[in-house]
Amino acid sequence: MSSTFFGLTIAGKALSAQQIALNITSNNIANADTEGYSRQLVDLKTTNPYTIAASGKNMSQGSGVTIDTITRARDAFVDKQLRSETSTQEYWGAKETSLTEIESAMNEPSDYSLSSDLSNFWSAWNDLADNPEDSGTRAVLVQRTLTLTDSLHAISDQLTEMQNNLDMNVDSQITDVNDYANQIAELNKQIKRAEVTGDNPNDLYDSRDLLVDKLSKIVNVTVTEGIDPSYSNGKVNSYTLAIGDPPQTLVGDDGTVSELNEVTTTDSDGNSIKGLQLGGSDLTLGENMGSLQADMNVRDTYLPDLQEKYDTLAAGIASAVNTIYGSGFFETSDDSTDFTASNISSSVVANDIVAGNGTSGDGGIAADIASLSEGWSSISGTDLDDFKATYGTSLVDSYSTIVAQLGVDLQQATRMKEGQEALVANLTTQRETVSGVSLDEEMINLVRYQKGYAAAARVVTMMDDMLSTLLGMGTTK
Repeated sequence: MSSTFFGLTIAGKALSAQQIALNITSNNIANADTEGYSRQLVDLKTTNPYTIAASGKNMSQGSGVTIDTITRARDAFVDKQLRSETSTQEYWGAKETSLTEIESAMNEPSDYSLSSDLSNFWSAWNDLADNPEDSGTRAVLVQRTLTLTDSLHAISDQLTEMQNNLDMNVDSQITDVNDYANQIAELNKQIKRAEVTGDNPNDLYDSRDLLVDKLSKIVNVTVTEGIDPSYSNGKVNSYTLAIGDPPQTLVGDDGTVSELNEVTTTDSDGNSIKGLQLGGSDLTLGENMGSLQADMNVRDTYLPDLQEKYDTLAAGIASAVNTIYGSGFFETSDDSTDFTASNISSSVVANDIVAGNGTSGDGGIAADIASLSEGWSSISGTDLDDFKATYGTSLVDSYSTIVAQLGVDLQQATRMKEGQEALVANLTTQRETVSGVSLDEEMINLVRYQKGYAAAARVVTMMDDMLSTLLGMGTTK
């Protein structure tokens, strides 16, 4: 037979359970806007029943309630999908940012762009062909030549500066990856120490997941979880974090961290090649995933290719004009034999400009140079095979090709980023539906647990009245 005070014991358990549930609900409300917080749930279970004998047989009588577990509301599949799509979004977002900066440097179309300066340069030669002996026309040509070379220098300098800025971005992101890895490794140790005792360290889980979310913006991540067989209680989880494609371990289950570094090697032609190593092994990042890969791709491939196109354009202009002019109009500022966008220059003065063959009023040379703006010159030696191989078009059209290709690339990056933003927003909503704190739902739980607590308290009061009646029986006044 159960104790006379058994009812009080059951009520006491109920009070304790409802109080804990109220505390968890309060904690959810308090952290509704906390980044990375997952809604916590209280799982109640009945305590072991009490066996009583009645009517010649044993029967089980409930003995109350207790807290089974306090868990996080989390969907591992949604987490995996969200991190993967976030990596892709950040890749295209970072690429769009870089291409937008390049587009701003090119300043097309405008009155202060390279295409405008090219047009003005050809027009000056055309004006000189019409007025070969006019000193004012010659002065205008000199000025427009300097403006053209200055524009090429400025673009070359800006592309170099962008590469330097991306260098710093890459270094900063590599530092962030290593910092996040060390923090995750430390959290893993704390989590294992808690799990050994049977605890669910939900706040530590949240902190670790938040770091992995941040890491997934920089590089693609792969999380592998399971039960750690080295612990007999079956409640200690194994946790490994890998990055790259194929995945390479960044944070091992044993707490080890592989350091991410950028290294520079030299190919057979003597060219410097930059790459990533993780723990001393070459690392390949996931295709189109993470802001780190986007910055490295733009820095190491896109900008050098664009710089080469500008160098080819500058060389084409210089060699075509010099071939018709008789050399000497354009020169290199560093005394090298190869023209580039950074070294093309001209020291010609107005009085020395040759417009024709020396006959008064002849502007044939100027006219031939001006014709370069319309296509290939018929003058021997100005077919610019380099340009034909690269663009298959004229000097003017070649620059239009550069501008058009940048526009196409930027449009693609913007379109892909916007598509990923919509996908990430949808997955974020799915995660919030599971893990986010709904104040309306928590208020309902608050009322529910408060009512449960009040009912349990009422049981205590009733049991007290019953015991008072029982203890008062047989007393005399």
